[in-house]
Formats: sequence, structure tokens, C-alpha cells
Amino acid sequence: MNSGKTMLKITRCLYCMLLCFLFFFTMPLAEAAKASTETRAAFPAVLMYHDIKTRPLNNFDVTREDFCAQLDWLKQKGYRTLSMEEFIDGMSKQSFPKKSVLITFDDGYEGIYLLAAPELRKRNMHATFFIFPKAIDTALKGYPYVTLKELKELAADPLFSIGSHTMSHPYLTQISPQEKKKEISDSKAYLEKLTGKPVTALAYPYGDYDASVIAELKEAGYKAGFAVNDRGTANEPARYSIPRIYMGMVLGENRQKLFKQYVREYKKMPEEAFAERFGDFF
Repeated sequence: MNSGKTMLKITRCLYCMLLCFLFFFTMPLAEAAKASTETRAAFPAVLMYHDIKTRPLNNFDVTREDFCAQLDWLKQKGYRTLSMEEFIDGMSKQSFPKKSVLITFDDGYEGIYLLAAPELRKRNMHATFFIFPKAIDTALKGYPYVTLKELKELAADPLFSIGSHTMSHPYLTQISPQEKKKEISDSKAYLEKLTGKPVTALAYPYGDYDASVIAELKEAGYKAGFAVNDRGTANEPARYSIPRIYMGMVLGENRQKLFKQYVREYKKMPEEAFAERFGDFF
């Protein structure tokens, strides 16, 4: 009788130990497995445009003709363009439509309003515009930025998402912690007040980020951070260092040959696909 009770106690003890093992050891493994799937290979292709022009001035420009050809190819091949909300939701669920793509624009040049937005609307396609507020209603030589009125109109269109590009477009790793915090949080607050909508993503100016920058993004409440080239995750979730295909004049050559290749092969793209294409176009 006593031996039976002893065996019962031992069995209960072993059962409790097993539960503790499952809780303390398998839960972290499950979290690690979940985190490990959040890699670039899990995300759809992300395109990074700057300006659309009838006559390009710089290698990061894309002509209206090339832009239209790229949108038409995406549509013909059955690609679905995602809103930023859909993209973030896909990351959270670790599931995206089989053929999808995220179209983004950096800086907020007026070409997004005058040329890009009308072509996107014609095709019912989504895009995200990353804006730095200090540029609104200003201009560089040959590159006027959107006006406040134009930006409000873009933000009101359900096809378009507005993201942050910081307040003044600095190298985030080269400024003080206090400045970094202001650039990241103030731009979010400004754009949310302007648009009346949540701003959940930020594109790093110059693709410049490190672990401290990502920490500020997370603290400010951003759900995603977009880079340029693939510089690694800084030991953070991959959603905060998403590389993008750097669109420019060269991708339109030979009937969009590189553009098509990079979209198809985003998950195994060579480093040159992320290469900066800044430079005078002649």
C-alpha cells in the first residue's frame, strides 16, 4: 500500500517536472523559431523609388514611361501591391499573398503627386510615401517637394500610406541620442496629426541604422523600419531592417530586364540589387 502511494507521489513529481521543462525550455524555443522565420526570405519584394520624371536628372530618377511599364508588368504577372497596413499585418501573421509587392517612395518629391499617384490610381495599386516634414513646401534645384495641400490629398486616398523619413533626413547613427529620439518620434507625431492616421513605418535616411536606432523606433511605436541595402538585423527582428530594391534608370534598361529579375528573385537577390543609384544622369 505504502509502495503504491510512493509511486503515485513519484509519478506526480515527474509530471510536474515535465510541465516545468515544457514551460521553461520549449516556450523560448518556440519564440526563437517564430523570430527566425521573420527574415527577408519571408517578405515579399520591396521597391524603393525616389522621383518620377518626364526627363530624368539623376540616376535615382525613373521616367514616367519606365514607371508605367513596371506597374503594367506587375499587373500582368498577377502581383498584388500591398498597403503598409497589409504589409505589417503579413509580417505579424508570417503570411503574405503568394505574389505580392510593396511599392515605396522616399523623400516626398512632387513627382509622387504629379506623376506617380495618377498612374497608380489608374491601376488601383497601392504605394507608401516616406516623408520628412522639413522638406514640405520647399525645393531643391530640379526637385520640388510636395506641398502641404498635396500631401494631405495623398494621405486621404485609401490607396496610399504615409510613412516617416524622420524630421530632417539626417544620418541617424551620427547624431546625439536626444536628436535621434526627436527625429524619430517628432516626425511620427507630426505626420499622424497631419493625416489623422497612424504612422507605423519609417525609412532610414541613407539607409543608415544600427541597434540604437532600432531601439528608438520600437520605443516610438513603429512596427517596421526600411533600409536600403542588406546590412543585417543588428540582432533585432528583421522587420526593422528591411532592404529594398533601389529603383533607378538602370532597372528600366533592356525592357525592364533587371527590374523583372530583382522582383522575381528578391528572396535571393545579389548585393548589387541594393546598390545606391545616386549620381547625375547624362
